[in-house]
Amino acid sequence: MNNILEKIKNTRLLAGIGIISLFLGTILPYISYKSWLGNISLSLWKYWEGKIILVLVIANLIFIFRDIVEKYVPKLFDTKIGMKIKNINNPKASLVPTILATILAIYLHTQLDFGFENYGLGFYLLWIGVISLVAYAFINKNNIQS
Repeated sequence: MNNILEKIKNTRLLAGIGIISLFLGTILPYISYKSWLGNISLSLWKYWEGKIILVLVIANLIFIFRDIVEKYVPKLFDTKIGMKIKNINNPKASLVPTILATILAIYLHTQLDFGFENYGLGFYLLWIGVISLVAYAFINKNNIQS
């Protein structure tokens, strides 16, 4: 068991799962409702909540996988904002978008509570993403990549 935990701790697998799940949770149907009018599906992609989640996904991607992003998209860090991000030496900078994504997921759950049977795949993927990112932050609290 310790071997598996060390392997997860030494990789960014949980963070990758979290980022991909948050992205998919935004574009896939969050709520699916069947009525006499037909099937209604709402995804967060079209609303301000989805756009904020996408910004948080990009922020987490840049903070957690900065070395890979810098390798494949070096011009991203040539801009003013990119240089500021590159100069952030706080290894816990990825906690901010993770906490904000968690707060937004809780907000969505409380505001769009339509019953368990009406949630779509996006709802579950959003929560898998949040839980994965929080678990990544908790497991790597002393050596978070940045």
